[in-house]
Amino acid sequence: MQIKSKRVENKYIFKPNYKYKVINEILNRGYIEIFQERVIKSVYFDTKNLKCYSDSVEGNIPRKKIRVRSYDDFISDLTLEEKEVNTSGRFKKAKKISSVPYKIIDNGYGILYPVIEIIYKRKYFSNKLIRLTLDYEVEYKSLNSGIVAKSDSLILESKLSDNILYNEEINNFKIFGLNNVSFSKYKEGINLSTFFTID
Repeated sequence: MQIKSKRVENKYIFKPNYKYKVINEILNRGYIEIFQERVIKSVYFDTKNLKCYSDSVEGNIPRKKIRVRSYDDFISDLTLEEKEVNTSGRFKKAKKISSVPYKIIDNGYGILYPVIEIIYKRKYFSNKLIRLTLDYEVEYKSLNSGIVAKSDSLILESKLSDNILYNEEINNFKIFGLNNVSFSKYKEGINLSTFFTID
């Protein structure tokens, strides 16, 4: 089954040593941890000339990111996800698959290949309206060069809970008085792992 949903989300970036300070601030605001910590593994797909990456860097619209994601179980629990930004907003489609494909055919981008693997830990919090995810210990591996790099970022993301209609409060969420920023693990991973295009 394929699910398509509109996304409303903001991101905040910290240094890794802020982890417990951020967690304490979240809990002090009345959020509760809603899942056990999970390890997430994502394999991102792109064209031979990294068109998805360049569209993301340049902010082109429409643009997509296509990945296979798994939670804890890297063999049987696989989801093919497509995140699209267009003039109507941000959307995400997801469907379960049985294995990581060698390539993907996309109507807009053509043939996409697996280019980078990203593994990190995630904690989940919610106050019923807003859901927070905290990602840390992020590691990137280029699937072309084999280069491995570690992120120096702790990523907090605020999202509307899945069953909540749009509410302006999601845009008013701030932590430590910070404004939200644009951040992409995929872009950071490509930059850090000295990625070269596919042969």
